[in-house]
Amino acid sequence: EMDGKMGKENLIREMKEESEIQIMQDIYNSITSKCFNKCVSKPGDRLDKDQQVCLAKCVDRLLESRNVVTETMIERGGGSKK
Repeated sequence: EMDGKMGKENLIREMKEESEIQIMQDIYNSITSKCFNKCVSKPGDRLDKDQQVCLAKCVDRLLESRNVVTETMIERGGGSKK
């Protein structure tokens, strides 16, 4: 009985860790494709100041929206802080 419970807890923990890794990969992929395509029209050896500012704002917006979605999912999933 105890082994079954520990096995289940380990599986749940591993699934959560894999989910977090997938979320980070999704964020990275979004930043790479969306922000780069939006901000860097002519790739070169360096980013100019406008490209740097554009990328910084784009990344901030993506991370902020991802946080809002995550918080909403947590609340709807029964993990409400109420």
